Amino acid sequence: MNPVPEAAAAADHGAFAGQDLPPGKRKLIEAALRLTAGGRSFASLGLRELAREAGLNPNTFYRHFGTLDDLAREAVESVSRRLRPMLRRERWLAAHDEPQSVPRRACVAFFAFALENREAFLSALAEYHGTSRALRDAVRANLHEVSAEMADDVVQLEVMPTLARATVDEVCTQIVLQLFHLSAEYIDGDAARREALVAYAERFIVRLFAGSVLLAQHEPARAPAAVRA
Repeated sequence: MNPVPEAAAAADHGAFAGQDLPPGKRKLIEAALRLTAGGRSFASLGLRELAREAGLNPNTFYRHFGTLDDLAREAVESVSRRLRPMLRRERWLAAHDEPQSVPRRACVAFFAFALENREAFLSALAEYHGTSRALRDAVRANLHEVSAEMADDVVQLEVMPTLARATVDEVCTQIVLQLFHLSAEYIDGDAARREALVAYAERFIVRLFAGSVLLAQHEPARAPAAVRA
């Protein structure tokens, strides 16, 4: 078994993502996430409102950000920087302990992180289909990084050795998007609903990979027919 990736081994599930940021910058990000967690867009925020929520002078904003889009991108990236190594660490540890447990443990870790970072996830979900293209692109780019690292781990851990890398990439993208959108329901659910969502997500992952393996087995048989057509 390969060692846990260095970035994953250094992950701290409990640390705040922006702890390494200047205090003023961190307070502004936290304030923006609180204000947008109810479904408001970052674009709807006023600088005075944001500064008041953060307990800072409005002029402080321009010491750290040029625009509200800059703040929103930093908020998304600061959470992503902690989420990704945590997930990698959980996948590698699960693969070492009990390979069959990887899907469930990864789902549990993802949803627990979403719950701990409720405001950030609800804001990201709102911006995923929001009016700001810059923020939509920022959220989607970070989700792509999560899925790309998941694909890297699937390949390195030889979880699905018969699948081509392109197929693994597609499957991981679908999994990450599904979990991301399910996170809103998980956040708002009770204990029973959360457990049901974890079980559903686990089945989704297993079935998606199993179906991909089955399709891959029939690829050679379908190729000649396609050529003849």
